[in-house]
Amino acid sequence: MEKLQKTQMESIQKHIFNNARDIEKAKWNYLFNNRSKEAIVSELVKYQNSDGGFGNGLEADILLPASSSIASTEAILIAYDCELNCEEPWFKNLLSYFEKTIQKTPSFWEKVPKEVENFPHSPWWAYAADTKFSPNPCAVIASAFIKYGTDGQKSLGYEIAARCIEFLNSNELCDEHDCYCMQRLFIVLKELNSTLIDDIAIKSMERRILDCLCTDESKWTEYVPQPLDLVDSPESQWYKLVEPFVEKNLYFWLNTLKTDGFWSPNFSWGIDSEMARNVTKIWVCYIAVKRVKILKAFGLIK
Repeated sequence: MEKLQKTQMESIQKHIFNNARDIEKAKWNYLFNNRSKEAIVSELVKYQNSDGGFGNGLEADILLPASSSIASTEAILIAYDCELNCEEPWFKNLLSYFEKTIQKTPSFWEKVPKEVENFPHSPWWAYAADTKFSPNPCAVIASAFIKYGTDGQKSLGYEIAARCIEFLNSNELCDEHDCYCMQRLFIVLKELNSTLIDDIAIKSMERRILDCLCTDESKWTEYVPQPLDLVDSPESQWYKLVEPFVEKNLYFWLNTLKTDGFWSPNFSWGIDSEMARNVTKIWVCYIAVKRVKILKAFGLIK
């Protein structure tokens, strides 16, 4: 298979350095320029509030300055993906934020608070009361509680994880974001040899991945879960499950990269405003960092 050429890497880097937020630049420098991951932490904590949670547009579609569970979960995902030190005070404060804000809603936390309506946001992050259980984002939060929390947080984490596995084994509707969050929890539970991961849960996770996976290449320009959204390296425990579709997806990415060093995003706010255009610019760079990291994991950078 062809690889990402040096000139293409240079174009992507130029696009990121000219258009990205400082946090994406720090990720890029760590992943591809042998720079320190401490720069990622320095940029990340700029989005952290005094309550320990994250807001301030860390999740680019939510410009609410105050903390929300979705933006705060994004901080956990960055920590996982960039292998940040989760024993540091900023991460402990983040776990405390989640512990303090747990609610008796079906999903333990509302995705965004009502105040989101007072600030620009994408249509899909309009406030809606939490009426049914969803693993998004609580499965990710549970994974962090279990792996890095205090005894009390670990206990909470296992309580939430049990509810997530119950959901996984059911026939309740599971969208791709629920699936991504369940994968993060599954990885941690398996690593810790949790009894929650039995043969039924393993089969259920595989079923959920295959159910939400879009294998139709003609639809990959739309907002659908592509194979490489569900398996980001050959080391993934679900690689064999998705392997028949991986090469085609890698080829698709390599052939849809623009000469200016970016991929066109497959979603937008649906309005033409300076704010919406700026958010799209952020996502374009976010996607570029994510995809090149995956291409690297598959040995496809020359």
